[in-house]
Amino acid sequence: MPTDWSSRHLVFSKPQPGSDAEDKIQRDPRYWIQQIQRAQLAEDSNLVASHNSAAKAAKPRPLPKSHKDWAFSLGNGSVAQNMSPAKFSFNTGSGTLTSANCTSDFAVYGLNVAGATAGQANLVALDNLYSGTSPTGLCGTAPTVLWAYNVTTQTGGTVTTSPQLSLDGKEILFVESYSGGSILHVLRWNSADGGTVASAKAPAQTHTAFSSCTGSTSCLVNIPLGTSGTHTISNSSVFYVYSTDTAYVGDDAGTLYKITPVLGSGTPAVTTRAVGATTKLTGPVFDGSSGLVFVGGANGVLYAVVGSTMALPAHSTLQVGDASCSSGNNALADAPLVDGSDSFVFETAMTGADGTHTVVVQAATTGTNSPTGTGWSAAATADIGTGDEGCGSSTAFPTHTPQFDNTYYSTPSTGHLWVCGAENNGSTHHPELWNVAFSGTPALLGTVSGVTSSINTTNHAQCSPLTEFFNTSDLLYLGEGLSGSFGDLYGFTISGTTATAITGSPVTYPSATGGTSGIIIDNMAIQAQASSIYFTTLAKSTTVCGGTSAFCAVKLTQAGLD
Repeated sequence: MPTDWSSRHLVFSKPQPGSDAEDKIQRDPRYWIQQIQRAQLAEDSNLVASHNSAAKAAKPRPLPKSHKDWAFSLGNGSVAQNMSPAKFSFNTGSGTLTSANCTSDFAVYGLNVAGATAGQANLVALDNLYSGTSPTGLCGTAPTVLWAYNVTTQTGGTVTTSPQLSLDGKEILFVESYSGGSILHVLRWNSADGGTVASAKAPAQTHTAFSSCTGSTSCLVNIPLGTSGTHTISNSSVFYVYSTDTAYVGDDAGTLYKITPVLGSGTPAVTTRAVGATTKLTGPVFDGSSGLVFVGGANGVLYAVVGSTMALPAHSTLQVGDASCSSGNNALADAPLVDGSDSFVFETAMTGADGTHTVVVQAATTGTNSPTGTGWSAAATADIGTGDEGCGSSTAFPTHTPQFDNTYYSTPSTGHLWVCGAENNGSTHHPELWNVAFSGTPALLGTVSGVTSSINTTNHAQCSPLTEFFNTSDLLYLGEGLSGSFGDLYGFTISGTTATAITGSPVTYPSATGGTSGIIIDNMAIQAQASSIYFTTLAKSTTVCGGTSAFCAVKLTQAGLD
């Protein structure tokens, strides 16, 4: 069962029984992955067997006690801001892990640094994840390197976006960015290669199609995309559609790419679509219910593209951020959040159409008021706080991915959306946690509540994307920081409009300036050190993960944040 950046952006509330949406989403493996994570399918230990199973009600399990986890040196690279590691878990349905999970489960970190064979690695996998001290974990006291590769093929090439996993975890999809363009890579890894963060291995084979990889040795597939500096990909993670063997990714010049086949036989074909004005694109999200790809732009526009043909639908644009902004505070910084069951897409901008408020826009993906209908406009809009200085500011202060609470997934009309926005406190602009209620049928954004007066009182401190997970209680995590000032990790137990700080929150890393990368979750399990969160620091430290200055991969317990 893979968990990666796409797990936070394509989600599924409870569909209407017998509806067209129910039929379509049950063809998507991501739907079944979500059912496993939220309902703990005890009778099924593998995703394929889960496709035809009905989710059972979640069984309450005791949370592990607060304890110390681990921080692991990544040398000179980290997962970039608002990007995420990826994690593969095997046999998580029962909630009971065994020692076999120590070597079958792993986390992957794409690092924003150029790699060098026998030098710095920039794609690293760690296993023995469920480790730590006080108490000693299921997998011992510390993680180990499963493999560490140099995946730089062009001068200065780095991994600036999030990696994506195949369903069986044997292949990693990611983008290499360099000054002259970008390359989509597929890595078939081999644990026998080993390597370390400081002494990376080179993949044994290099090809231009996955079907050319032979034998069982490691193989790196190179698929060139943008071939000029203007088409570099710096903010768009690759989105892989399991059912059609198709990948989508966007570049910094407003071009969306479709690549197929990716893991199947044949030579990959690359199709492009200029979605609008030259603008840096977010990660795309393919919605199987509508057949559309949704992608945001740094110009504040949400775009829709027909996934199968790459044609623009009748109404392909929706203005979310203030169109008159030039400061960057209208930018759509993160990929859209799509509910494939309820047929809505959500996007946020620090400065909305009124030039003042942080905004969350909810728009339909199908029907009359949709890209393929008679027009496309916001179905609902929520103004969050008073935003940043607005369009007149020279300081870019982006807002990142919101998340639904657990209630939303069963009954959207009684659920809530959690957002990290901002509040204008005179001359300062602090990040704040906000809550938006839903009401009606279909469920639309409604009442807005300010939950914290300020998460932190540092001016222009930036929140990471939010991550939510239900483990007996409903849990919400975010990192926060400001380059040159500080970095914190916050955890909350959420219920309705209330957010209560988890014991140990915030976790402060004074030398991790800038805060944290995106955060991923692993299990709802009872073994020691087996229910955790994972992220990287955004600045080097000489204290978090050793005595040598380095970026750090960090694991903390969900309940204790120690």
